[in-house]
Amino acid sequence: ALEAAIAALPQPFRETLVLRDINGLSYREIAAMLDVPMGTVMSRLARARGLLTSDLGRAS
Repeated sequence: ALEAAIAALPQPFRETLVLRDINGLSYREIAAMLDVPMGTVMSRLARARGLLTSDLGRAS
């Protein structure tokens, strides 16, 4: 269920979540890799986690 929920995320949220929570990169590293401000990384990560929580909550 978790893999399906991650796969269903919009691409910018999915890539940020995977880079942080699966690959363990820092916010700074992700910002440099994606060429976005660190605030954008934090925002995308918060949105991705919220969408996952919402999606997984509905699935159970």
